[in-house]
Amino acid sequence: MPKIPKNLSLLKRSSNRQSNRPPPTSVAPTHSEEDDMQQISLKDKRATERKAQKDAGACFWENLGGKLFYPSLYFDNEWRLSLTTIFKISFSIRVTASFWSIISDCDEVYNYWEPLHLFLFGRGFQTWEYSPIYAIRSYFYVYLHYIPAQLLFPLLYTSKAGFFHMIRCVIGVFNLASEIVLYESVCLRFGNSIGRFYIILSIFSVGIFNSSCAFLPSSFSMTMNAFAMAAYLREKWFLAILCTAISALVGWPFAAVLGLPIVFEMCLIRYRHLFLRFILFSLISAVLILVPMYLVDSFYYGRPVLAPLNIVLYNVFSSHGPDLYGVAPISYYLKNLLLNWNVATMLALIALPLALIVYIKTNYVKDMDTDKPVSAKIEWTILYWYRFVPLLLITLSLFAWLAIFFAQPHKEERFLFPVFPLIAILAGVGIDAALRLLPSKLASIPWLLLLTYVLLCLSRGWALHRNYYGTLETYKSFHDHFIINQQNMDFSKMQDPIRLCLGKEWHRYYSSFFLQEHVVDKRNRKRRVEMYFVRSEFRGLLPKPFIAGRLPANTRHIPTGMNDLNQEEMDRYVPADSCDFLIDLDLGNNGTEFEPNYAAMTDKWRTLTSKPFLMAEESNSIFRAFYVPFTNDYLKYGNYRLLEYIRD
Repeated sequence: MPKIPKNLSLLKRSSNRQSNRPPPTSVAPTHSEEDDMQQISLKDKRATERKAQKDAGACFWENLGGKLFYPSLYFDNEWRLSLTTIFKISFSIRVTASFWSIISDCDEVYNYWEPLHLFLFGRGFQTWEYSPIYAIRSYFYVYLHYIPAQLLFPLLYTSKAGFFHMIRCVIGVFNLASEIVLYESVCLRFGNSIGRFYIILSIFSVGIFNSSCAFLPSSFSMTMNAFAMAAYLREKWFLAILCTAISALVGWPFAAVLGLPIVFEMCLIRYRHLFLRFILFSLISAVLILVPMYLVDSFYYGRPVLAPLNIVLYNVFSSHGPDLYGVAPISYYLKNLLLNWNVATMLALIALPLALIVYIKTNYVKDMDTDKPVSAKIEWTILYWYRFVPLLLITLSLFAWLAIFFAQPHKEERFLFPVFPLIAILAGVGIDAALRLLPSKLASIPWLLLLTYVLLCLSRGWALHRNYYGTLETYKSFHDHFIINQQNMDFSKMQDPIRLCLGKEWHRYYSSFFLQEHVVDKRNRKRRVEMYFVRSEFRGLLPKPFIAGRLPANTRHIPTGMNDLNQEEMDRYVPADSCDFLIDLDLGNNGTEFEPNYAAMTDKWRTLTSKPFLMAEESNSIFRAFYVPFTNDYLKYGNYRLLEYIRD
């Protein structure tokens, strides 16, 4: 019969809290503290005996119980944030993110928002990845967003821009659900205080603020990985495998790496009890996901397609792969982690050794014969380490992810999104372990680190909004321009359809959701608004519109002028003087041959709106990264302009 662990430090804490209470005034006899503790110990002993008999040496947490630093569940007396409080705070932040967080990756617009716009409105831009020749993007992933979007459309059919934000809000609420479920599991498996720190770190994380509402497979994988880890911590093996499979197959194939804790537990540590279940659950999950994905993608591409396989073949086995789109040094990810997680990055990295020390120091047992606490000797058995194993495996999965992606030449911020929940968990463990190890005189240090983290996240979030909000505001202004100025509009002086053009700012396009489907001038003439490219210094491959028609004919059509080598195609461009409107960043200089300063050509272009936009290269690196009051002199801004072509 295994010994029942009891945490002595927590016994003392509980005893101290109760020793100062006045005796009850009731006439009925009361139990002493010692009697109460004996009753709890007796109940705990009997319950553990029953669970140990049921466990039969398998050492499942579901049977043996306990938390990371609590050998018994009975003595985790730390307070918890209520789910209602978490929901209210997190919901407010996610809604704010859906309106305020910037789109920093053009892949999000052209590879996901544009196909969704095609599904909803019958038009949108197509990248080479969606050509049936290459087919490395999944329409099934887009379709999962199309279903709720179609249900919400009647609520905001008058405003496409409002509809865009509503879809982002839905994505954010989906992420919120994963946060709450993971919080519950962390409290249950690791401890209430660790769960409390996790949710605070997650809610205030500027990285999660920006990624939670992003329409990206890596953001989707981040959310599904949170669900998977929540199921894993509760030993809900089928749900853990299913969520990991959804994350990898529907979201991003490389997210399968984050299933490492599940694989290790089921196939190595507990292979006698779980290996066959792992095989069965994996097969069921694969069938449940791949069959509908295969059917949907094959329907829209017009040929048999398994998009996850095509992504892996292109990124891993092609001769050029994603390196064509730029390479970056390791410092790129290091800076990114520090900007998004600041001091939490350090706390996550040291969480495992700190937790190991605390785990060993607090691993006391109560002898079943003498009923006295004795120090547990370190044993290399699963019975001794079963409460520590999940933390070890989660840490290994984070390090494996970082090792893989740090080694890749092509680096992007979104590649780190899937591990953001793991960073929050480990940072929470690091704070809790530090509080247990530090003497009382230094106990304020972890709290100061947490406060510093929150302040830096708020500073970073506000700096991003202040420095780059001009892009979104400009597209909102263009969307509303035709409504506000309808009585002054004269379409006889404009193209049909009306042309909005982008030059060097093509990569900051906020999607066709900011183009009105039809606009009306003062004479009730109706026209459509479309976006076109004018040539800039960029010499890579730009997207082109899907051909006009009905689904699935336009997705099955093989477009001309597409390649997977990022080679420029000249059929993408129109002359600047054929445009009716143009969005451009005015840097205050004369520009170049292909990127002139359009705003300075006052005889051809008039400025309708102008918003400040940070010129990063000419601004102080610290003060542009974080908001610090009274430091505007160290920052330089250009003007993000909406221009209208002057026609007599």
